[in-house]
Amino acid sequence: MHMENNHKYTIEESCFGLFTSVLHDGTRMVTGLTEESVRRCTDEIHIPVMQGTFDGWTSKPKASVVNGKL
Repeated sequence: MHMENNHKYTIEESCFGLFTSVLHDGTRMVTGLTEESVRRCTDEIHIPVMQGTFDGWTSKPKASVVNGKL
């Protein structure tokens, strides 16, 4: 179980190999191809949107560094 800003959720894998974040009350949130991408989208976008704190940015403006594996 993972908790981000008082929202407890787990990530479940389907029989088709997809991953879905699910709140402790059973609400299904984000579905994706990898567990890492679902966790990132849930933590950085979905939960902040639910809390009303998402500012619409998913990257740093004017940044010249690319994070992650290319």
